Amino acid sequence: ILPSTSERLGLRPIVESNNAPLRTAFLTPVDHAGSKTGITAAERAETIRRLASDTTTADDFVRPGHVYPLLAMEGGVLRRAGHTEAAVDLPRMAGLKPAGVLTEILDDTGDRATRDKLMRIAAEHNLEIISIEELIAHRRVNEKLVSRTAQAKLPTRLGQFDIAAYGVQFESQEPLAIFMGDLLDRHGPAPLVRMHSSCFTGDLIHSLRCDCGDQLQMALQMIADEGRGVLVYLPQEGRGIGLAQKIRAYELQEQGMDTVEANHALGFKADLRDYGVGIQILKDLGLTEIRLLTNNPKKTEAFNLRGFDLKVVDQVPIVSLSNPHNAAYLATKREKLGHQLPAE
Repeated sequence: ILPSTSERLGLRPIVESNNAPLRTAFLTPVDHAGSKTGITAAERAETIRRLASDTTTADDFVRPGHVYPLLAMEGGVLRRAGHTEAAVDLPRMAGLKPAGVLTEILDDTGDRATRDKLMRIAAEHNLEIISIEELIAHRRVNEKLVSRTAQAKLPTRLGQFDIAAYGVQFESQEPLAIFMGDLLDRHGPAPLVRMHSSCFTGDLIHSLRCDCGDQLQMALQMIADEGRGVLVYLPQEGRGIGLAQKIRAYELQEQGMDTVEANHALGFKADLRDYGVGIQILKDLGLTEIRLLTNNPKKTEAFNLRGFDLKVVDQVPIVSLSNPHNAAYLATKREKLGHQLPAE
């Protein structure tokens, strides 16, 4: 349930300091006031119906009970990627009251069912199944989350650009759009677009460990050469793990791991980046067709296959020269992440 519902019903956290691994926000367990024992399936179902009702009050429940309300964060899965938030987001997106029921599914051994097991159960019983990641991606693309907060001229050695800052709901960091020329001119080729994830070490310090800084400068140069295009600068340091964790990954790479293995050792996926906000920025700029500056065909496929109202009409390579410090990194991007890079 949402915080507004918990306040109306007088439901409080069951502990003052929540140190559970997932920080699931359990509230006071309740039964509806007409319950006898509260433990039967029918009584629990009635308690749940009343928790979801707009007309109930705190006096309609007795405490403690057998149903544990869970407190979802405002903003849903965009604030916390949890089942609690998903249970509220799904009915809200369907035009229903923002309240839902969740339960864990166990396998035959009594352990929590794995994702593979859940996929098999869904197929066996013809059930729809989605992941939290898919729900986040859907919301980031289909809901209006960005707003242009500032814009100014940006003279550079490559020519005159404009720069715009964007605010994003439920996020503190501000992505940027750096663009040139008439983006709405439908004559000629579609504008060049680069989705560039921030890289402090590569973009600012010109680190030789990666190709990020080179790609940033190459993208701006290619846009300037054509006289129009957009570079969206997204705060997704270290493929989404953050600067401190990226430096920890560097430590592991110095011990012999590659960039993918280092991410996994730190408990992260190989790539946590999301481009939904970037796509919303492109929509705000009025783009419908783009030529995407990337070596990663998976990024192009994501634009074209995930229902985005934005078409990639061409994938334009952006390949920099390797050096002794990033040769292994580029090889891993080619061999494990599918980037279209030349073999050494």
